[in-house]
Amino acid sequence: MKFFIPLGFRYNKGRDGDYSLISSIYGPYGDDKAVREAIARLWPDDNNERFLVFDGQIVDGKPSAKEKPDSEKRAPGNMDNYVKDGEAYKCKGCGGAILGRLVGHPVHLREMPDARLGECRYETALYCPNCEKEPDFHGAPVYA
Repeated sequence: MKFFIPLGFRYNKGRDGDYSLISSIYGPYGDDKAVREAIARLWPDDNNERFLVFDGQIVDGKPSAKEKPDSEKRAPGNMDNYVKDGEAYKCKGCGGAILGRLVGHPVHLREMPDARLGECRYETALYCPNCEKEPDFHGAPVYA
């Protein structure tokens, strides 16, 4: 797999060479041709821009030994499964740290249940990444 980094604008030309600001990494791309096409598409009129192109691979981190298979994970958010540990919560089952995930709830009009107001209300849903399924970002509607 190929990746590239635009080296940004040269902001200092000194005796040690040009210094550049490094920004986002783009990729993965299958080959050099795909990288050149992406650069041409994203920077169509800039022939002064320079890029660092490199080979790489994406690897997953080592999974937790405490993590259950997805088929054995329970639904998230039951506070009876957590215990307070100082300022944070831990899972009673595995002792792992409890995480929070932002969940958005679309606001609907009470008088017309399918009519949306075009806004969302957000909450942080708690879950154990080892024992529970990650909460879905798209939460149930709330009514105003």
